[in-house]
Amino acid sequence: MSSAPPDAGSGTPVPEVGVVVVTHGCVCGDLVSAAEDIVGALPDVVSVPTGAGEPSLVIQRRVAEAVAAADRGGGVLILTDLHGSTPANACIAQLDRHGVEVLFGVNLPMLIKLSTCDRRSLRPQQLGELLRDTGRRSIRLSSEMGHPTGDK
Repeated sequence: MSSAPPDAGSGTPVPEVGVVVVTHGCVCGDLVSAAEDIVGALPDVVSVPTGAGEPSLVIQRRVAEAVAAADRGGGVLILTDLHGSTPANACIAQLDRHGVEVLFGVNLPMLIKLSTCDRRSLRPQQLGELLRDTGRRSIRLSSEMGHPTGDK
């Protein structure tokens, strides 16, 4: 992790928000790798792949370990794929920890945006709102953009 800039008032470094990406299968690692191929390294981003049939308590323990590893004192934003799923429920179980927020529906544009965010000036909820809005804006239908669909 790079050193944080000092807080203007106290001279102490301001910790950044850590990020944990939790998905079905290896999607999380693939998304992070794809984003890093495009924008470079994403420091303090931890991936947690989950397996089909993996017990919920095992996933919860692995997510808890990842949250602890990613937390540098600025809180943690967990990005997961499918609201209501077992991996997502394991993420929700982390909400009892101070400074944890969960964002459902992770996509590549969110991770690319993450590379340009100052995670020291945002709290987990603010970072989540920014990434959510980026993800929503990235979902497009070509026919709404003036591109022909090929339908006749």
